[in-house]
Amino acid sequence: MTTNPEEKALLADAYQVKREKQHWNPADTTAAIQRGLAMARTKRSGRTVRIKWITAVLVTALAAGWFLIGPLGNYGQQPATYTEPVTHWGVLEPFRDISTDMEKITITSALNHGYVQLLDQTVTSGIYQFTVNAVMADENRITVLYTARTDASQEIYSTVNMKVTDASTGYLLDNGRSGAVHFSKDKHTVYGRNTIERSRNKPLPEQVNIQFQLSSVVPDGVEYSENGEKERKYQFSKKLNLSFALDPKFSIPKTEIINVNRTFTVGGHEVMLSEVELSPLVTQVRFVFEPEQEIDYKTKLSITEVVQPIEIITATKGGKQTKLPMVSGGATGEGMVYSFSSNLLDNPESMILILRGKPDKVYDDLQEAKKDELKIKIK
Repeated sequence: MTTNPEEKALLADAYQVKREKQHWNPADTTAAIQRGLAMARTKRSGRTVRIKWITAVLVTALAAGWFLIGPLGNYGQQPATYTEPVTHWGVLEPFRDISTDMEKITITSALNHGYVQLLDQTVTSGIYQFTVNAVMADENRITVLYTARTDASQEIYSTVNMKVTDASTGYLLDNGRSGAVHFSKDKHTVYGRNTIERSRNKPLPEQVNIQFQLSSVVPDGVEYSENGEKERKYQFSKKLNLSFALDPKFSIPKTEIINVNRTFTVGGHEVMLSEVELSPLVTQVRFVFEPEQEIDYKTKLSITEVVQPIEIITATKGGKQTKLPMVSGGATGEGMVYSFSSNLLDNPESMILILRGKPDKVYDDLQEAKKDELKIKIK
C-alpha cells in the first residue's frame, strides 16, 4: 500500500486541530477531528462534503473488560478505581492544579517513582521572572514544568514565542507552544507545562535551552482594534533564554514495544492495531489502514473518521486500575498514531484499549454507549 505526499498532507491537515488538544475532553476531541477533516476537504478539493457528527460520550467507569466480544481475565469482577495516586507532589504541588491537564496521570506516575529532575533555575528581566522548576525526559518526550511571574505592578498574561533547542547543537526541538497552564489567584503567577515531542532516532540532548517572552496586562491601558473596539493593552518582555543540563538517568532506555497485530472491524472498515510503544512519559498506539489492501485517499479519510479511541485501562499486580486518557493523535501515510498518558513506571500487568464501537450512532444513555464499546487487549 502506497501513499503519495499529497495524501500525507491531506491526512495531516485533517488532524491539525486534534494534535493541539492538550486541554480538551474526549467530546471536544471528536469535534476537533471532524473540524479538521472538513477543513482539509474544503481546502484541498474546493467542495463541501457532508460530515457525520457524532455525540461523543465520556466514559467514566469500566464495568467489564473484553477483547472484542470475549471476556478477559478478572475484569468486571470488582469496581474499577480511576483516581490518581494520592502521593503529595512536594514542591511541585501547584502544578497539580492544572486541572484540565491530560498529562496529570503521567506526571504523577513519574513523581511516584522519582523519575524527575528538580531544577529551580530562574532568569529575571525587569518585572518578569521565569523559573524552570522540574523536567522529565525519555526517548519520546521532554516535559518541562515552569513558573512565570510578574511583580505587583502588572498581571501576568501569557508565555509566548517559546522555542526549545539542543543547547549544544542548536537543533530545534520545539517551536511556539507553551502547553497547559494554571493561573494563581492573585493573577501574577502562571504554572505551566510544556511537552516537547522527540524522535527515538536522535540522542537525548545533554543540555536544553528555552527561549521565550512573557506578556502582561498594562493597568488601565487601552488600545483600539481596527473596527474601533476597546481592547486591553499588553506589554512584552525582551526575549529571554534559560539553559539547563538534563540528568543522565533520562538517557537510559526504558521503552517497551508490544507487537499486538490484532484486526478489528469498525464502521464497516477493517483496521489493525499493530503496535503499542510504552515509555515513561507517553503511550503510543499505532493502527494500520485495512492491512493487505490497496485503498485510496477517500477510504483512508473515512477510516480516520470512524476509528475513535477513548482511553486505555491498565491494571497492576495489586489490582489497581488506571484510566489513561488520549492526549493527541494523527494520521500517517499507512495508518494512524494516537498518544495516551503513561503509567509504565507502575509496571502494569494488563492493558485494554477502549474505542467507540459504533461511531455513527448518537447516544442519549451512557450505559447504552458503553455496551457498544470495543475493548482490545494490548497485554
